[in-house]
Amino acid sequence: MTLDELDVILPNGFHDAQILTIEIDYLGGSARFRMSLLVGSPDDPAPERDRRQEATLSVTGLCFCSIEAPDPRYPFIPNGEPVMASGDPAKPDHLPSLPALATKCPEGTWCYRFFVDDWNAFIYLAARHAEIDWIGTNPRHAR
Repeated sequence: MTLDELDVILPNGFHDAQILTIEIDYLGGSARFRMSLLVGSPDDPAPERDRRQEATLSVTGLCFCSIEAPDPRYPFIPNGEPVMASGDPAKPDHLPSLPALATKCPEGTWCYRFFVDDWNAFIYLAARHAEIDWIGTNPRHAR
């Protein structure tokens, strides 16, 4: 599964995701993001609509993970709070080096990015597989 496919099947995609931790294993070719994701439906009553649930996003077949430096005008220093992010597929007009990088990656590799609001910067990932493991029970709206 790709991150774009996961974005479609998650209750609210990666919109307003909170990134809690990032682990990158270059030897194993993987990355793990512990996240808090919005799992309420827009049709739910107010408190349920904004409900979050933690999950682990696991990415395998990792080709690269690039974390841009934060904008110095933003409050980027960790303060014990998660960072807010939203994701979308990365395209050459987002990352000019993407076409050249893609030629070096194995067939079936996709590229995705997370915009980190708190940094005004992006995290780019190129990999071959992604999956979500919910911490606790699966949310009601998760497919």
